[in-house]
Amino acid sequence: MYTELLVEMSGVLGVLCYVGSYALLQLGVIRGSNYSYAFLNLGGAVFVAISLLNNWNTWSALVSLSFTVFSVVGIIRVYRASRGLRFNQEEADFNAARLSTMPSRDVRRFLSRGVWINGAKGQKLTTQGEPVTHLRYLASGSVDIIVGGQRIAEVGKGEFIGELACMKKGPASATVVLNQDTRFFQISSEALNALVRGKPDFRAHLEFAFAGNIQSKLVATNALLEQALKAGHTNAS
Repeated sequence: MYTELLVEMSGVLGVLCYVGSYALLQLGVIRGSNYSYAFLNLGGAVFVAISLLNNWNTWSALVSLSFTVFSVVGIIRVYRASRGLRFNQEEADFNAARLSTMPSRDVRRFLSRGVWINGAKGQKLTTQGEPVTHLRYLASGSVDIIVGGQRIAEVGKGEFIGELACMKKGPASATVVLNQDTRFFQISSEALNALVRGKPDFRAHLEFAFAGNIQSKLVATNALLEQALKAGHTNAS
């Protein structure tokens, strides 16, 4: 009696797993490429197979077996893919600072297209009026922002350089010079355009990161201007 009830309940659980996984997938709660979807389908297949002990059906058993095999294959595939998504501390800090909304796989693709560079004090990253051919991210150190020969701001760790013009290789609005030894990430305009081509979600995440960076730069520039104004008032008095 209890055994038959448990077998029947397994069938109910199996249906719930199947329907639940599909519903969550369609609602965007889970993705077909993650563990949740694969495990829910595996659970559904196992529970339905158990329910067949009360009323055997060869075709239902074959369906359950197929779901079991492909779910296991999916779990293995997700595991193998996730192994390549591990980030070292430098990459993790970059991710947390500017790419936190971007899916890990896209972050890995982005990072794999660029290089990390140890820049020396005095090195120019952009020259005012000349095409911006790379996007750069400062992992440490800082740079001077120079317009018309005048230093107007200083930005440091956690900031992008060239985000406004790099995609179209537009002219740099300022000359950017390292004012100390600086570690930075660099990716070319060609690599960036290849990454966003046909991928609106990736472009949206990247533009969101750029927008946040521009805001922080404006804050830094305003702070420097306020300091200059205060210094000017002090000298005048």
